[in-house]
Amino acid sequence: MRTATFGDGDDDLVLVLGWGNRFEHPGVEWLTDQFEEYTIHGFQLPITIRDFDAEYLDPVRAVTNGLDEYRLLTHSTGGLIGAFLDDYETAVHCSPWWGFHDDLDNPIVSLAMRLPIATPILPAGIEQDLLGELTTDERYAENPKRAAPTFLREAHRAQQRLPPFDTERASVFYTPTDAVVSAGAIEERVPESHRVAYDGGHELFASRCRGDHIETVRAALDSGPEALAGERKP
Repeated sequence: MRTATFGDGDDDLVLVLGWGNRFEHPGVEWLTDQFEEYTIHGFQLPITIRDFDAEYLDPVRAVTNGLDEYRLLTHSTGGLIGAFLDDYETAVHCSPWWGFHDDLDNPIVSLAMRLPIATPILPAGIEQDLLGELTTDERYAENPKRAAPTFLREAHRAQQRLPPFDTERASVFYTPTDAVVSAGAIEERVPESHRVAYDGGHELFASRCRGDHIETVRAALDSGPEALAGERKP
């Protein structure tokens, strides 16, 4: 787990990125620039794991346990991790990976997940245009092209034991046409009043509409789900 701290604001913001995101990617840099009033505690995920709790959840908890108060901002696989945290003030999950997209929900992947192989051998199937229109060729070139069976196994196991959605403090931003994670799984877990649908790719911070929604993201982190009123349609 790679960690980094950005800024020196008075309040703490925990940022858990998605699978394949790096701190240096233009979209991530744009995102961190939007929260200058915070001290941002960032987490960049390992691409391959054998144990979700030990390699994903526990390193994040080790940091959050040392914070008096913090806001939580996650993306994709980071949203899967963030769903197991419960000591934040407010949370915003962007395109959380709470269910496999149909392209992954198939017998071949199900069989492969039974194999104790931590080497990336399965095609990830994430094309550049699925991430967002602002995704650069250089950024996409660094995206993982294959996934390890153990990574998918551990993600699926975590999805199967997700705690109930936090209707008191959490909000979700997602695109209903997401071709990377299951939008249906998001809609099944999250009341409509707690989610904002946008028209763009999997990564809100790499979508052309990001400027239209960032203030609502900031407001939801500041005051919780009530900030979403009037902002729920793409």
